Amino acid sequence: MFSVANKVDSIHMRPWIGFQSWRAAGRKVSLSSKAEESLENIIQQDTKGEIVYFWTKLDIDADSLGSRNGLTFWSMCDILNQGNCRTTFEEAFRHMYGLPEHIEALPPMPEDGHHWSSLHNWVMPTPSFLEFVMFSRMFSESLDALHNNLNDSKSCSLASSQLERKHCYCRVLELLVNVWAYHSGRKMVYINPKDGSIEEQHSLPQRKGLMWAKYFNFTLLKSMDEDLAEAADDNDHPRERWLWPLTGEVHWKGVYEREREERYRLKMDKKRKTKEKLYDRIKNGYKQKSLGG
Repeated sequence: MFSVANKVDSIHMRPWIGFQSWRAAGRKVSLSSKAEESLENIIQQDTKGEIVYFWTKLDIDADSLGSRNGLTFWSMCDILNQGNCRTTFEEAFRHMYGLPEHIEALPPMPEDGHHWSSLHNWVMPTPSFLEFVMFSRMFSESLDALHNNLNDSKSCSLASSQLERKHCYCRVLELLVNVWAYHSGRKMVYINPKDGSIEEQHSLPQRKGLMWAKYFNFTLLKSMDEDLAEAADDNDHPRERWLWPLTGEVHWKGVYEREREERYRLKMDKKRKTKEKLYDRIKNGYKQKSLGG
């Protein structure tokens, strides 16, 4: 996802972008031909607005847990991440924004009877995707800062096996789109993967007073992104293994200014060489070689 975002201007010049996990087929939640056609018609007609369409529900087999009650977004996230999702998410969110200990750092995800997305099976406008990736890169960096001991194979508190440790953050990041979409005010719509029918989830009026919009404001996130880019550009890394510069493009206004200055320098250098060549011809004359010589 980060790789696609990094090259999106050259490989995906389209107004919408979507992903479907290879695991969707195994869980029988891949989009059917009918649902694909329905989704395509919807996004062609609805060209404006901040909407996320998803077709895989976050679902836990409650029977295997002995209870169907009390399963919230965060409790399901805990089940999928060795019981440490809430704690890890809160610590990463606190680190990302530099929040003091007395400030709440776990975004509320109300249980309203609606569905949440899983498996990275969703479609959204391409500008929204780039904003989501900007947020995801910074959150991933915060997660990595909490699990920065490379020598300890048990350092991933979210994993229950060696295979899961190799992909420590995957299950948390699969659910991150829900937190971002909910609190940034995106409309969330579930599309049935079989028949293509749609149903809005967590309607915006129901979120009134619950959204942490100030943390998901684009201007704030952009300024945070530029601060990280400036630090990376200056080789001012906070630690030896810094994940953020490896996840995408590093750009801030200083990079643009330096590139502009370099283009201007090359332009002036070219003009200087042209003038020198012209002056040399005037001074020494132009000697044409003889024919056959």
